Amino acid sequence: MSKVQFNGYVIRGISTGETSRIVTLFTLEYGKIRCMAKGVKKSATKEGGALELFSFLKGTIYKKENVELGTISSFDIIDSHSEITVEPFKYGYCSALCEIIDKSLNIDQPQPEIFDTIGSYFKYIHKADRQYAPPLFWSAFIKVIRLLGYEPELYECVICGKKNPGRAAFYSPEKGGIICSKDVSADEHYGKISAKGLRTLQYFLAKPFSDLVDVKYSNSILKEVAHFVFTFAEYHIGLRRDLKSFKFLSQLKRI
Repeated sequence: MSKVQFNGYVIRGISTGETSRIVTLFTLEYGKIRCMAKGVKKSATKEGGALELFSFLKGTIYKKENVELGTISSFDIIDSHSEITVEPFKYGYCSALCEIIDKSLNIDQPQPEIFDTIGSYFKYIHKADRQYAPPLFWSAFIKVIRLLGYEPELYECVICGKKNPGRAAFYSPEKGGIICSKDVSADEHYGKISAKGLRTLQYFLAKPFSDLVDVKYSNSILKEVAHFVFTFAEYHIGLRRDLKSFKFLSQLKRI
């Protein structure tokens, strides 16, 4: 059995028994790991509260070789992000990103750039007015897709290489990005995105979160972006729209 130090976010938690929880952590050092936290529900302790969703922890885990589930030995709360949990829209969009990361990553595979992305996302969604939660989320989602190695081509036709002159375009996740109208095949299915929707996607992918908290986007443009991103995520990393967090957001009429 080895004892390891970690810095990580709680991205999932399941109660087990009367006093314990199984938590999924997304850590800087080891990527996604699953751990048993024993006795944290005996009382409303600092430790119990720190194991809530979105909490950033620093602690120690005992891990056995070839055993997926570790045991949390001790931890300190660095940031609970508790302010996010009291706002339904922010909670929903942060839950969605956590669920995406949980579903997309394998155990024990460090992803430091994605780790930095989720930290920055929590920071800005906490500070921003709730109307900016959707653009921050879609920006984070498409950034995660890129960091997983599936960056969509948003500037040039993936068939002929011609640069898009700022017009609406067809797109195909199978082919990897946008396609000129002249290269569309009648016997294949394509999505279509408006010129403004495409510019928004380019902006969301290229810009830091700090640039997204003072620009308003129409619901129609965000729906175009959502359809594009979901289509790519489903094809390349197997994510589906019926995840729990997406259902919650649909009930809030934000997706």
